[in-house]
Amino acid sequence: MKPCFLFFLCFFGINILCSQNDIKIEYGAVFKNEKREIPVDIIGKDDNGYYLLYSEGRFGQGDDMFLRKFNLDLTPSGEEINLKDENYEDKFSSLGLIKIKDKITHIFSLLTDSGKKYYHQSVNLDTFTLNEKTFITEIENDTKSANNSISRFIISEDQNTITLFYTIPNKNKEIAKIRVQTFDSAFVETSNLFFEFPYNNDVLSIHNVFSNENNDLFILCKVYDSNKTLSDENNHRYEFQLFKVEPESLRLITKIRPNDVHLRYLSPKLLNNDQLVLTGLFSKKDLYAMKGIFSAKVDLQNGNLIYANYNNLPTDFFVKLMENGKKKDKAISKYNEGKIENQNFILKNILKFDNDELLVLAEQTWSFTYNYVTTYFNHDIAAIKLDNQGKIVWSNKIGKKNEKTNVNIYSSFYPVLRDNDVYLFYNCNSKNLNHKTGFIANSFGTYDGVFLSTKIDSSGNYNRQVLSTKQELEGVTIRPKLYNWVDDDTILMFGQDIDNLKNQRFVKLVFK
Repeated sequence: MKPCFLFFLCFFGINILCSQNDIKIEYGAVFKNEKREIPVDIIGKDDNGYYLLYSEGRFGQGDDMFLRKFNLDLTPSGEEINLKDENYEDKFSSLGLIKIKDKITHIFSLLTDSGKKYYHQSVNLDTFTLNEKTFITEIENDTKSANNSISRFIISEDQNTITLFYTIPNKNKEIAKIRVQTFDSAFVETSNLFFEFPYNNDVLSIHNVFSNENNDLFILCKVYDSNKTLSDENNHRYEFQLFKVEPESLRLITKIRPNDVHLRYLSPKLLNNDQLVLTGLFSKKDLYAMKGIFSAKVDLQNGNLIYANYNNLPTDFFVKLMENGKKKDKAISKYNEGKIENQNFILKNILKFDNDELLVLAEQTWSFTYNYVTTYFNHDIAAIKLDNQGKIVWSNKIGKKNEKTNVNIYSSFYPVLRDNDVYLFYNCNSKNLNHKTGFIANSFGTYDGVFLSTKIDSSGNYNRQVLSTKQELEGVTIRPKLYNWVDDDTILMFGQDIDNLKNQRFVKLVFK
């Protein structure tokens, strides 16, 4: 679930369509956006209205950012705030808007000759104006420009602690250094810590920074044996290292070295404050293939590995969507001989059940550029359930085909876990409603596009249901990755007309 912002339920909609089973869709009115801007985030709501972050450009790729206000019926109010002050002489970069307690706060940086300065700026929601900016901290230039620093703000679950993590911008052959500063909810500094890793920058890659409910900060790194191995994807000379930030030092929690396989990335999932599961896709052949699922549980107190499993995916999973025939027989033979694997799968989500079982969701994703045109491919979804010992319970492959030139904001999927069922929301083609094997039609290839839910039950079986057709959406296509929760049972989503982005609307997905 997306980090939670405070919402209050507000009925809206002109039309309600009851779905086949346990979800209904409520439609907001289609409205016309007069400017060449699209939303990039749904921030929240108060008694004055809803707030969205818009960015200029056809695909939201512009530098100018706008906070736009919508009425309680989710129609445009006509009010917006340009978050970039035209008087800024230094290079401006917005980190976006966050809702901290009852305030919406804009965090941004200005790149100066001495470094990168961070500021916060609250929004007066009653007058819908920006308050004066307030200085947070500065990343000073070291042996490289501060623009090369990697930084991240982390907000605690109770929103009382804000942590700023950033790397010191120095050269590849120098020791990797970081600083960790903590603030209260008003950005008053409460601690300031500096650390050095026992590695140079040219062999250390920071993959993830996260915290638990105790606000303990953890850093997951990939450490190479030598800087010469970085560009050689045909070797496995690296290991993952997990560190905990403590007041006096960086404490190494555990190391995980691949067992003669490609293990490109590990995704952390906290089970509680003391236990963590690290999950990744592994391959025998190359970095971007999937032979199976690696899963390791770590005791964060003593660093012990409770288990570490390499689960090979069965042949049945590889040929799941293939029709019977010579092609399938040949694929089975090649897969069993290790000549081919599941290609181009990227780990997208890990969902945790109450009994600490996990559902790993991966998607077949790649892009291809020809004659200055890039096509984005977001195809089949892999769903693999792991038990609480990290072993595969079941695996399934769900046929999907999102192919679109120049833009991928309408592709991929959004998962929701409710009780023991998982729902995947994405754009599809109505021809694929009952698809299990064989040819699958492109979601954006015809006017047959639909927005649907694929429900996966506790045994791995699934069925698709249409939530809305293109006609019912009046030409609008939903963007699955642009969402926020209105309450425990309602997701707010947003869509646009692919051919005329100025035509936009909201929808709500309501679980019965």
